[in-house]
Amino acid sequence: RLRKEEGKTKALITDISHQLKNPLASLKMSYELADTESLTLEEQRSFVKQGFAEILKIENLLDTFLQLSRLENQQIMPDRTHYHLDEQLRETVLLFEDQWSAKNIDLDIDLENIVYYGSRDLLAQVWQNIFGNAVKFTPVNGIIRVILRQEGDKIRVSIADNGPGMSPAVQERIFEKFYQGDNSHSGEGNGLGLTLAKRIVDLCGGQIVISSKEHKGTAFHIILPRDAEQ
Repeated sequence: RLRKEEGKTKALITDISHQLKNPLASLKMSYELADTESLTLEEQRSFVKQGFAEILKIENLLDTFLQLSRLENQQIMPDRTHYHLDEQLRETVLLFEDQWSAKNIDLDIDLENIVYYGSRDLLAQVWQNIFGNAVKFTPVNGIIRVILRQEGDKIRVSIADNGPGMSPAVQERIFEKFYQGDNSHSGEGNGLGLTLAKRIVDLCGGQIVISSKEHKGTAFHIILPRDAEQ
């Protein structure tokens, strides 16, 4: 067991080192260029701005990784409370308004009024990661559907897009740490969002089901149990 844990630790260190390598290299280059005397003040500011963006990427990567590590060592969902799940989903949609408006994405929102007992802050990250991905991969003038339903003793949240979809090979690995199936968007995330979302849903006693076809779009179905304390 110790050898197995040691192997996991070494693998994580390797992964983190690999993920930090590119943003650190970009940060170094940005500030080296900003220090060039021949540049105009506007050009220097531009490189400083680029460097700051890389710092934010590194900060987000480390924060997400540390949070995931903490949740992997937990067995119960912390800080549970009663709240309106439909309101939280609407808040998530509004959070990304600038992005979906810029792409002229049509939204089909159909939400039942459901009070849920769970960790509001952690589940917010699930919706933000999955809906954010939908916005990212949906083409200009595309459509995203968000549906919330109670189905017997379960709650189902479905977030579907008409983006490029995923191959079966990508679907098999999509929840792995640092895995990004579409390299064209690799600079927009850290490959931990869906891993974190799945761990949170697991702690809720739920599951994430993916239905996706290449060139047809992707749907994430998050199925949560209704808690007896409701």
